[in-house]
Amino acid sequence: MAAKRHERALRRLQGLRRRAEVRALERAARDRGAGAWIVGGALRDRFRSLPISEIDVAVAGDAEALAADLERQGAGRAVFLSRDRPGPRVFRVAGARVLDVAEVEGGSIAADLGRRDFTVNALALDVSTGALVDPYGGLADLERGRLRAVRDTNLVDDPLRILRAARFLATHGLRPDRALLSASRRSASLFPRVAAERIGAELSKLLGAERTATALRWAARAGILPAVLGPSAPASLAASAVRALVALDALPIRRLAPPRRRRLRLARLALALGLSPEATRSWLSQRRWSREEGRDAARLVELAAASRRAADARGAWAWILDAGDLATDALILLERLGAADRRRALRLRKLSARPRPRVTVGGRDVVDWLGIASGPRVGELLRAVRVEAAMGTVRTRREARSWLVGQVREGL
Repeated sequence: MAAKRHERALRRLQGLRRRAEVRALERAARDRGAGAWIVGGALRDRFRSLPISEIDVAVAGDAEALAADLERQGAGRAVFLSRDRPGPRVFRVAGARVLDVAEVEGGSIAADLGRRDFTVNALALDVSTGALVDPYGGLADLERGRLRAVRDTNLVDDPLRILRAARFLATHGLRPDRALLSASRRSASLFPRVAAERIGAELSKLLGAERTATALRWAARAGILPAVLGPSAPASLAASAVRALVALDALPIRRLAPPRRRRLRLARLALALGLSPEATRSWLSQRRWSREEGRDAARLVELAAASRRAADARGAWAWILDAGDLATDALILLERLGAADRRRALRLRKLSARPRPRVTVGGRDVVDWLGIASGPRVGELLRAVRVEAAMGTVRTRREARSWLVGQVREGL
């Protein structure tokens, strides 16, 4: 049975060689007499029937010349990627599908694979012969769903690989073995030297996965979670941060698109760390998070706090209107906090589901009706009249104008 599974796995990997861009690569490599192999993630993900966005290729030869040949064949535009990075030269051939072409490190494909992070990534498929190079048993580990380090020293060379192990637990369901956990603990003290943008990129993938709590719990056991979360996350809060995310692994959240899952989890982490909205923005900026996701996560934190002021109908409608497009996610977040937050979320959700009268009033209307200058006061009055419209106390533009005039007369 195991032999048959192995044969099926090999056939699945061979399917990559039928892709047009790989056939073009095989022709270009043959013409130059250069060895070429599909390596790493494409093989891993093909085995696990996951989407493949790009194919990494290692060549025993001139990667620049080979990329130029592929461009001439119409496989895509060749771009130099690794100008500012250590290691081998890498060229991206960006066509209908992407090929990243790198020169082998260490003088041979076997030596190149020995420098990689995990056995499941230390795989190479010869594009000419279809022979699989698997010196560390990566295919067997894929069959078992096991994640092992190629060498413990490879974690020392790049401690980000410890977080990547946690990420593969979240995104691929690969479980790090005991030896990898032990090696990660020994290298954890080196993790703070990793650049923040690299940490942010891995954490972004992790938090966008369907489930995250188990992966973050493993990162905590490996001793890197405080450094992953950054200076705002002392070790004493790492465990509570993991517990806070357990509720965000629920099925309704797993059904959301990855960007929504990610911003909900970022907001929940910020709340677990006791961060204000401004501190949340600062924290995510330090982690080199995108400005848009940092803004939305901070806004969710702000809405969670503001919900406590939505005690009456007017305050509740003001919260719903202020939340805008983020109202749905803010309610999901509230429902997974404390009991009082869940009760507020239930009341706000019921209220937001009610039909609302449509009364179209703009800032220019407020200026013209009241004879006041443009400025923050106009925005405040416009927000107030929209709340009244949502409550049903103002149902037409005429009533909106009368209400606004009355507010100004009373000095409100």
